[in-house]
Amino acid sequence: MSKPRSKWNGELFHKWIREGRGQGVLKEYIPFIQIHDIPSLGICSRIISFTVGRLHHLLSRNELAVFYILDFDEDIIDIREQIPLLDPDDIHDLTRIVKMAEEIGIKYPRDPKSKYPYVMTTDFLVTRKDGIQKAFSIKESKAFEHKRTRELQEFERRYWKWRGIPWQIVTELEINYDRARNIQWIYSALDIDSIFPDADLRKEVMEYEVRLYENTEYSILKIAKEAEQRFNLAGGFGLTAFQRLLFEKKLRFPLDEPLDLMSPRLYKNNKGGMVSCLEIFQ
Repeated sequence: MSKPRSKWNGELFHKWIREGRGQGVLKEYIPFIQIHDIPSLGICSRIISFTVGRLHHLLSRNELAVFYILDFDEDIIDIREQIPLLDPDDIHDLTRIVKMAEEIGIKYPRDPKSKYPYVMTTDFLVTRKDGIQKAFSIKESKAFEHKRTRELQEFERRYWKWRGIPWQIVTELEINYDRARNIQWIYSALDIDSIFPDADLRKEVMEYEVRLYENTEYSILKIAKEAEQRFNLAGGFGLTAFQRLLFEKKLRFPLDEPLDLMSPRLYKNNKGGMVSCLEIFQ
């Protein structure tokens, strides 16, 4: 739960509700907390998702990593962040939520000056193609050394149980940062239409790169350079085309492994050894 930069009180709460915060789905959803609302907690990001097509507000490095992994998952159709823990039948009233905490012996957080209850939030609520939803709380593992963190997470767990939605804590120990970094690198080719506008040429280049990828042990960089030479492309276009292939999932690629653009297609395995990309899929 992040506390707002502005003085928190009932007036601000109802203003945010009137603005539609924490409401809607897909492109219409508005995060309850946005990065300009809170003091900097480190790495905050605003990023447009491929899945939903709207700007997402992410409040930490770990949220950003989890976001990339969720957004690249073909089974997910909606990602909502900074979800308010409110009564869905009466989002204008915090009374029921505060009572839920007090009934299990948890002191509900309030603003120290106004004494008005804060709105607790969950980091992500995702919806899959089959309609199943799941909530995620993203935390640093060391935060659980503090009793207050454990209390608030227990309340969060009970809230989602009350809503009938599965809930999971994710710490840095569960996040595959290699996968997140690789997806972030792939996403840099999302604007390929603006830098590589000739669609027919782009298709031909990408098909050529697929053939090289499937029939040689060339490094990724060598594949890109070969394509640039064959089609007389400016430097960097070959690599952008390769990134687009990965974005469109037209290549089977070991996203969970550290990426090396320059070496032959060999990747570090979990034991520190090296395997080829072909072995990974056998």
